[in-house]
Amino acid sequence: MVLSNETLVLLSKFSLKAKKHIGLVKLEKLFTNRQYANKVLIKAGLSEDKELIALTKMVSEQLGLNRVEVGAIEAYFNTLSAMPGRQDHIRSSKSYLTILSNYLYGIRANGASYREAVEAMILHVDTDKHALCVKTAREFYPFWMNQANLVLNSNNQAASAFDGLEVETASKLSMDMWDAIDSEFFSHLEIQSLNLYMESLNEAGVLLRHINTRRKFAKIILKELRNDNSGKLSYRKAVNKTQYLFSRHDLKEFFLSVSREFYNFWAEVGEE
Repeated sequence: MVLSNETLVLLSKFSLKAKKHIGLVKLEKLFTNRQYANKVLIKAGLSEDKELIALTKMVSEQLGLNRVEVGAIEAYFNTLSAMPGRQDHIRSSKSYLTILSNYLYGIRANGASYREAVEAMILHVDTDKHALCVKTAREFYPFWMNQANLVLNSNNQAASAFDGLEVETASKLSMDMWDAIDSEFFSHLEIQSLNLYMESLNEAGVLLRHINTRRKFAKIILKELRNDNSGKLSYRKAVNKTQYLFSRHDLKEFFLSVSREFYNFWAEVGEE
C-alpha cells in the first residue's frame, strides 16, 4: 500500500483522536478488513467530537472508504441539528444508523436495496422500537441517495479524464505488457481478488470502460506480486516498481488510486 506523507499524518491524527472517543483503532485493519473499516468510520462519524468527525470524513475521502455512508451521515445530522427540539431524536437515530450502516455498505443505490437493508436492520431492533427505527430510515434515505449519486458522479468524472487511456498507457508500459495482460493466466486466489474488486466497482456504478481499465491495472499488480507475495511490504514494492513506468503525473496518480482501491480486496483474499 503506497501512502503519501500527508495521508500518513492524517491517519496518525485520526487514530490518536479516535482512541480518546471510540477506543483503539488498528490502522492496518482499515486496509485489510472492510467490515472493520466500516464499523470504525461509522462509529467515529457518529461521535460527539467535531474534530473527530472532520478527520473521519478526510480519512474516508483519502482512502476511498465508506464515502457514501460517512457523507450521508454528516449531511443528515447537520440538517437535524439545525432543527429545534430534535436532540432526543438525534441520540436515538445514531444508534439505529450504526446498525443500518452495516447493511448499506456496498449495496446498489436504489430504493429496493435500501428497503432490504432496512428490513434486515429491523431484525436486530426491539419490537417496540420498530416505528422509530423505520422513521429514522425514511428520513435518512434521501441523504443516502444524494450522497451515493455524488460519489458515483465523482468516480465517473475522475475516470472520464482517462478516456482513451489504453493507447496512452500502452505507450508508457509497453505495448506488449498492456495488450498481453488480459491473456495472462491467473490463479484461483488472484481471480477471486479481481472479482471482488470488479463487483465493488459495479455496485458503485463505475462505467464499464473504466472498470476494464482498472482491471488491467490490478492484473499488472498481481503479475508483479508473483516475484514476491509475502504480504503488505511486497504489495508496496510491486506498486512502487510499477508506478515508475508512468512518466505522466496524472497517469501515475490514477494508477496509485487503483492500487489503493485494489489493496483491500487483495488483502482480504490473502487472509482467507
